[in-house]
Amino acid sequence: MIKEFVDAWDTNKIKLEEYFKTHKQQEYGSYEKLVKMLFKIVINPYFEEIPGLNVWDYEYIHVIDDGDYQGTQIFLIPSTIYQPSVEDYVITHQYYGSCSGCDTLLAIQDCNYGIPTEEQVRDYMILELHLLQRFKYLSDETKLEF
Repeated sequence: MIKEFVDAWDTNKIKLEEYFKTHKQQEYGSYEKLVKMLFKIVINPYFEEIPGLNVWDYEYIHVIDDGDYQGTQIFLIPSTIYQPSVEDYVITHQYYGSCSGCDTLLAIQDCNYGIPTEEQVRDYMILELHLLQRFKYLSDETKLEF
C-alpha cells in the first residue's frame, strides 16, 4: 500500500462517491475504467497539490490479462515523467470471474447499467478502496521525497 495513495483517498473519496451517484454504471463498467477513475478523481488531483510529486499517466495503463472466463487483471501505470524507469510505475490487480456469483463488478452491477442505488455506490466505493490498497510501486527502490 502506498501512503500517499491512502492520503489521496482520504482527501478525495467524497468526489468519487459523488461521481458514482451521478453517472450511469455503463460509464465505468470495467475494472480498467475503475482504475482510471481512481487516478482521475482521487490520486492525481491530490498529487498535483504536493510539490515534487509526479502525477500518473492513467491513459497509458497497461493491462495484463492471461485469463479467459476468469483470472486476474494486472494494471501497470507509469508516471507522467519523460521515459519512466522501473521505479516510476505502480501496479495493482483484481481477480475476476465469469458471472455475478464469482465476480465482484458483475455482482455490483446486477444487470443494471443506469444510475446506481445507494447499496451499489457503497459497493463500488469498497471495490475502489481495495484496488487502491493493493497498489504498490513496481520497484522496491522507490521512495518518495518531498
